[in-house]
Amino acid sequence: MACSVISLYNQLTVGFDYKHCSGTSAVAIDNKIEQAMDLVKSHLMFAVREEVEVLKEQIKELVEKISQLEYENNILRAAATPETLAKLQQQKALPPSSSS
Repeated sequence: MACSVISLYNQLTVGFDYKHCSGTSAVAIDNKIEQAMDLVKSHLMFAVREEVEVLKEQIKELVEKISQLEYENNILRAAATPETLAKLQQQKALPPSSSS
């Protein structure tokens, strides 16, 4: 007995029941399901690899930005007056203000 689309859908959503399909049909269905799963896996892996590359690039840019800011900060601290440095130390000692 040939499997209809509706019976295939029902079998896949409830649990596959091979007794409604011939042996050849069941194997063909298994192969199609396996191919579909492989395709989904391939697309997912590709998408993940792309996202990883984007994130690596963002991390690289952020590390470079941090390095530049630390360099600028060191120059500014070297040129700052003792009063300015004292204010910065006081600011560090204060608990962060909550914005509610």
